Amino acid sequence: MGAGAFGAMLGLGGGIILVPALTLLMGVPIKQAVAASLVAVAATSCAGVPTYLRAGLVDWRLGVRLLIPTLLGAVAGGLLVGFIPEAAVRWLFIMLIVYVLGQMVWAMRRPATPQEARPECQTQWNPRQRGIALSLSALAGVISALLGVGGGLIQVPLMHTILNTPLRCAIGTSTFLIGATASASALLYLVQGRLQPDIVVPATLGVLVGARGGVAIAQRVPTLALRLIFIAVMIYTVIRFALK
Repeated sequence: MGAGAFGAMLGLGGGIILVPALTLLMGVPIKQAVAASLVAVAATSCAGVPTYLRAGLVDWRLGVRLLIPTLLGAVAGGLLVGFIPEAAVRWLFIMLIVYVLGQMVWAMRRPATPQEARPECQTQWNPRQRGIALSLSALAGVISALLGVGGGLIQVPLMHTILNTPLRCAIGTSTFLIGATASASALLYLVQGRLQPDIVVPATLGVLVGARGGVAIAQRVPTLALRLIFIAVMIYTVIRFALK
């Protein structure tokens, strides 16, 4: 429930909490934990997207454009499971998070405006921004499939800092995207026999309940607070992976 609330509030999916909780606290093998997390991430998306849609906080045009490279990345990541050394994935992830963390901190130079409480979710991008966005979206899909954390950890700062999407719109659009990518990746884990119902079912039910509360909280939290929470999550993630 906590992972669902946290994931829906920030557009992350909750895998960043669920995977270490399953592996460290309950002794679940890492690949089975990743598989269960991907199903839970898809559940977070299903629970959160309707509320974000009603609030007008999903940029459908941007989401559909980023969906194809993200899906392709997720499929590639699912197929690469077992072939890429864990250390290589970990350090690639660390470098990527350090990059988006720097982008997020840089964006904080611009103070949040009152309009961001009710933003217009219609992102415009130029050819240079398009190339960066499509490339990072594909990488987000790969990372999501390999680590089960959801691509939102990359997608949200990508949309917010590179495409100048208002933060609340970026969170809502990311919630839509992570459902599609996690579903594609979870199917590959299912084919490989790594989905265990006794882990997946309770995790998914808890995430569904928590996600509804997380969306409600996100619409009331100030934009600056959301930025600071997201930055804290990225710093924690880098430290955890570096010390692993």
